Amino acid sequence: MTQQVPTFGAYTDYGVLRGAIVGSAEGLALPPFDPSLHHYNEEVQAALKASGEQPLDIRTAFPERWEKTAEQLDNLAALYEKHGVTVYRPRPYTEEERSYLAELQPGASLLYPADPVFTVGKTYLEVNIRRAYRRKEVFPLREIVAPLLAAGPEAQHLVMPPARPFSPSHDGPGPYLEGGDIICYKNHLFVGESEIATNRAGTEWFRETVAPLGYEVHPMPMKGTILHLLGIMVLIREGLLLLHRDELECELPEPLKEWDVIELTEAEAKAYATVGVSLDDKRYIIPSGHGRVCDELAKRGVEPIEIDYDHVSYWGGCVSCSTHAISRDPA
Repeated sequence: MTQQVPTFGAYTDYGVLRGAIVGSAEGLALPPFDPSLHHYNEEVQAALKASGEQPLDIRTAFPERWEKTAEQLDNLAALYEKHGVTVYRPRPYTEEERSYLAELQPGASLLYPADPVFTVGKTYLEVNIRRAYRRKEVFPLREIVAPLLAAGPEAQHLVMPPARPFSPSHDGPGPYLEGGDIICYKNHLFVGESEIATNRAGTEWFRETVAPLGYEVHPMPMKGTILHLLGIMVLIREGLLLLHRDELECELPEPLKEWDVIELTEAEAKAYATVGVSLDDKRYIIPSGHGRVCDELAKRGVEPIEIDYDHVSYWGGCVSCSTHAISRDPA
């Protein structure tokens, strides 16, 4: 039986997941080292420094690691499909795309499609990642989403004004806005801000863009030791969230103040406890190794679904980074 094409549109982060883009390891090449890449682990940083001014081709430099990364991405896609989610995968880059913005920062990645774009309601947004080598990711993703947008009369496609070219590529005024910094709860959007990802100029553009659509934006300043807001907070269901509070430079916004919070240690946050994905408000996919967090979720009636994801997360992201939800039911 042919699976029905899901309706484009995503709402609260724990609504029933119907369709998602899952990342790919094809063509993965990390850029020459610069200080903005400190979220990579020490082994990766050392390899980037040793590669000099050329991007590091991961399939060549880390062949076994690359194979296992590709396998774990395939396993995530299979897990989604097992639970009735329609899965899309990005095509490889064209040669022209690979060279896009290479004068600012060479390299290429399709691992984490949640970062360069964001879907809120029926609106698909292409946003600006601070690291220039990742700004080309919008092109393969655009091909996946375009037919879904065309099929939905209410759907719209908005593109953020390009970040101003700057050297080093991670500095300058931006504006910068990254999908990993955005969390959606009904008509509220929580946006992490730091010196390493989304900046205030990006938040203000986002606020002005989504206000006419009925959304309220809540900036959440962060210390910048963890890359994104999704690296420290995730909404599990109505009234329940996971949080590594010490990374925040602010209190929880008013809509979340009365929620039940499962507090996380720094070690749990850095092992990506919050960087999972909800299938719905009763099931949460979480990277394996979080026994205490899984127990806390189970006590509250949420089934943790563990997945081995250590090879994908080796490159600096986890389950939700490599998943862009393009179809979710309102909760």
